[in-house]
Amino acid sequence: MVSAQLHPHDLASQVARLFFDRQMTKVEIAAHLGISRFRVARLIDSALADGLVRIEFRDIAAEDRAVATAIEERFGLDLCAVVDVDTDLATDPMTSVARLAGAVIDGLIGPSEVIGIAWGSTMAAVVREIPARSATAIEVVQLAGSSSRLGRERDAGQLARSLADRLGATDHPIYAPAFVASREIRDALSRDPEVARAMDRFEALTLAIVGIGAMPVGTTAAASSLFRSGVLGDADVARLVALGAIGDLVVHPFDADGRFVATDLTDRAVAITIDGLRRVPRVVAVAVGVGKGAAIRGALASGVVRMLVTDGATGRAVLAGA
Repeated sequence: MVSAQLHPHDLASQVARLFFDRQMTKVEIAAHLGISRFRVARLIDSALADGLVRIEFRDIAAEDRAVATAIEERFGLDLCAVVDVDTDLATDPMTSVARLAGAVIDGLIGPSEVIGIAWGSTMAAVVREIPARSATAIEVVQLAGSSSRLGRERDAGQLARSLADRLGATDHPIYAPAFVASREIRDALSRDPEVARAMDRFEALTLAIVGIGAMPVGTTAAASSLFRSGVLGDADVARLVALGAIGDLVVHPFDADGRFVATDLTDRAVAITIDGLRRVPRVVAVAVGVGKGAAIRGALASGVVRMLVTDGATGRAVLAGA
């Protein structure tokens, strides 16, 4: 029941929060607060009129369903969403794809999800576009350790915290580097209570949000946070290229056929394993750039990624080599 001393302006704020944040119906709010549903409706109207609540329409780009459907059918995906770059000329592809990805992911998030998130500039752009909500039953889990060489915005721990803040969720950070010197050190770190607390949540993941990294090819620079972060040495990079690696998921390099290579390297990673990632019911990859076409094909061929968000030009590059 509402206190008799509650100011009407405060009551309007409370009603607005219940209606917009908690998604309660007007009838439910009336019963909860002990007022009539007609008064609830008036208070919601006044909250909008007085500026207590502002409604912003997010500019989601038009979709290219033909390309999306072709990718779904070619790779057997559960979902593909593609920005129609021909009708979305006002913004750069990354912004448009991030907005579409934010909308797609928002629709996938239920009231009690356990969400894993990777690292990188694409993930940072997507997190900014996921609509805010208050859902304390949601958990956000960092999928891999970090590196001091990553910028603050692309840092895995920062991204997990930012997403948790947007969702009103609990976050599970990994206080460790992405790669360590040996598997023995990795195993010891994973037993540390601070690190184990997060890694133990890998088995509970219901949704994972990842980027797709592209390895350096010839004179083409890498489009991968795994490489740009500097967590791998030159010898590691040369070995991966020699093994035919063309891309990576989180910290796991793969070749053109979707086979994961250099597993001895990833044994040193403080991160979710590729088998752990395979067990996540929904893995959503967000990737932008025609130069990533081959890497995206490899990622989809691996069978780990079941959902993809990209732009039309990139999508056509994926199909051109398929």
